[in-house]
This record gives sequence, C-alpha cells and structure tokens, in this order.
Amino acid sequence: MNKTNTWLIRVFAVFLICVFLFAYLINIQKKPSLLLSKPSIEDLEYKAFLLRPKPSIEDLEYKALEKKRANSEFAANRDYTDYEKFGSILFCNASFNSRIESANYSKQMKLYISGKEADLSEWDTAIKDYENERSKCRDFNP
Repeated sequence: MNKTNTWLIRVFAVFLICVFLFAYLINIQKKPSLLLSKPSIEDLEYKAFLLRPKPSIEDLEYKALEKKRANSEFAANRDYTDYEKFGSILFCNASFNSRIESANYSKQMKLYISGKEADLSEWDTAIKDYENERSKCRDFNP
C-alpha cells in the first residue's frame, strides 16, 4: 500500500472511533440517574439482589439436587415417550430408572428442608412402586 491509502485508512478509523464514542456519551446522558429518578420495580429487585447474603453451601447443594431431579424427570418423560413410540423394553427400563433417580433426589431434597423430622415413607413407597412397574416392562412392538 502506498502512504496515501494508509493515511486515509487511519483517518477513517479515528473518525469511526470518535463517532462511536460520541454516540456512547450521548446515550449515557439520556439515561436518568438512579438516585434522581423514581426507581422502577426492576431497579428495586436489583438492589434487593445486591443486599441478599451470599448463598450457603447447603443452598447451592439444594439447587444442584433440584437441577438433577429436573433433569432425571425430563429423561424419564423422554424415555417413556420413546417407549410408547418404539415399544422397546430398553426405553421402558430407562424411564423407570430415571423416575427412581428423580425420587431419590426428591428424597434428599426433603432431607435438606426438614432435617431429621423428614417423613420419607412416601418416597420409599414411590420407589417401590416404580421398581414394581419396571418389572412389568415388555416389548410390544419388536
């Protein structure tokens, strides 16, 4: 490239940067200050979020269990849909295994909430029911 083209490209780049900087500064001036304006609901929620204490390890573990439970329920529903569609025993067993896994995660979540006073009998009976239903899985469309 010759010196003229290089000079034109540099001038254009500087001009473009100045335009973007000017647009940014104009945009900042149009936004009202949070201190001077009437706060909206979103602003109040954001400030409340900043004031919350940091989550404890137990909270994070509970959220992780909730996520695992939701994923296993999704997998159970997906596998059962595949079982109804294809009729293979593999999908039926996978579906009930995922339901048992989901019930175990729910059981652990109940322990986090209630502690030693948790009544886990409903989850134990649900797991036994899922195991009984799993034994009834058959191929209906081989």
